[in-house]
Amino acid sequence: MDWKRVIRFKVGGELWEVPLHVLLLMALITLILMIGGAYMGFRFGSNQINP
Repeated sequence: MDWKRVIRFKVGGELWEVPLHVLLLMALITLILMIGGAYMGFRFGSNQINP
């Protein structure tokens, strides 16, 4: 697999060119932050006292 292959896509009228390895890294970081945020929200939400 060619990790340095340039991926082209358009967002909001702007043309972006990003290498495949950078795009996968950004997707992985985003996924980790989403899972971490959901976990922290669940942990903090379960500690609330119900009146």
